[in-house]
Amino acid sequence: MDAQIVAGQTDDPIFIELLNSVVCGVVLRSSHEELYVVQIDNWFDHKWLRFSGIGVVPFRFPAYMKRDDGALDEFYQDKVTFPPFTPNRVVSQHRFERRGERYTEAALRTPPHGADRQPSELNLHRRVGDAASSACFVWYSSNTLKNDRASIMVYTAMNGEVESWFAAFRRNDGWSLQSTKGISREDVQSLVPKTV
Repeated sequence: MDAQIVAGQTDDPIFIELLNSVVCGVVLRSSHEELYVVQIDNWFDHKWLRFSGIGVVPFRFPAYMKRDDGALDEFYQDKVTFPPFTPNRVVSQHRFERRGERYTEAALRTPPHGADRQPSELNLHRRVGDAASSACFVWYSSNTLKNDRASIMVYTAMNGEVESWFAAFRRNDGWSLQSTKGISREDVQSLVPKTV
């Protein structure tokens, strides 16, 4: 597979090796037509998994007050949307196309994350399943040299259906899996090289 992520100045090369192993394992299992890899500034936690944004929901006061209002609330929708990271947190975005058994870098036609800041509720309609019929989206955290922790989040879209999972890692005399969401620890461990 040619879709290898290169360590930047703030990335721990050993974590990037771990990331490449995870990405390789995910695409080998699924054989999606497209692969998107997005680096996010600093660590992010499991709350971003399937998070759609903040929106206004109806809020009803007690009946004797005779008024209704709205309140802000977090949205996690059935139809999975792209996580609403602010544009200044998106360090890089890459797109790879499947050609036979290989993935090669290709032009980024429509990036998962736009360059312009917008209200969170606009993201409520940016559905992953609508963006691509056969794609794998991977987000990973930067600054792993300084932070000693890292995160990987994966969305796989196939014919409108989206599966998603999250894994957190911590560096303490080597990288180790700290927690998972949407996937078993054993499944993540099977993607990680034994030398890491």
